[in-house]
Formats: sequence, C-alpha cells, structure tokens
Amino acid sequence: MSAAYYVVLEDPKPGFNTYVNGKAVAKAASNINRIARMVGVKTLDEFVSADLTEFFDEEDEDDFHGTVADAHVVWFDASEGLDWCSKISEYIGNNPDDVHDAEHVQEDLAEYQELFKNASEAGIRWHLEVDF
Repeated sequence: MSAAYYVVLEDPKPGFNTYVNGKAVAKAASNINRIARMVGVKTLDEFVSADLTEFFDEEDEDDFHGTVADAHVVWFDASEGLDWCSKISEYIGNNPDDVHDAEHVQEDLAEYQELFKNASEAGIRWHLEVDF
C-alpha cells in the first residue's frame, strides 16, 4: 500500500463526490513541493492538518495547548486549493520531466481541482491529510 494525500472537508457530507486518489501526488511530493516553492504557493505539507483527538484520549495533554481535545485542525478556503492546483498543474504541463509520472500527477490534480471547485461553490473549507 502506498501513501496518498487526501482532502478532508469541514462538512463531512457535502452532497458531492469527495474522492481523490492522491497516490501519484504523494509519490511526487518532493518534486511538487519544490515546484510549489518556485511558483509561490504552499507546499503539500503546509496544507496538512489533523484532528489529534483521533490519536489520543481526550484527557491526554499536549505540551502547548492543554488537552488534545482542543481544536488543532487548520482549515483552508477552497479558492486557495483551486489556485494551488492551477499553478502546480500549469507548471507540470509545461515541464512534465520535472516530476515523476506527470500524467498520473495531472490526473490527481484534476480530481483535486474538481473537489475544490465544488467545495468553493458550497462555501466549504478543507485541509489535507496523509494516508500511509
């Protein structure tokens, strides 16, 4: 099984397809992060956020914010996801040799872009999580 970056929406039942493969993006993550810095957008890791309560008991304390039940999730506007996909996809389209398996990366980016378009129309925020 390989890693994948997937989108988590603030609304868990938005009324549209939320599936993205994300495996090609994960395999090419180091190159995509390099491209992101070159074109002036966030790296994949800067979009990653997680609800730590999934991993700890509510009573467990962390070193910074009290209990892990306190909010740790960072949400992003869907328009930022659309902008990110557009800039990364455009760069890869013009420079396919700069990323491993450009064809499948572009397919993943198209799935992300469709999801962000729908989320933007619905006013739903998002973040990335990684499945290993």
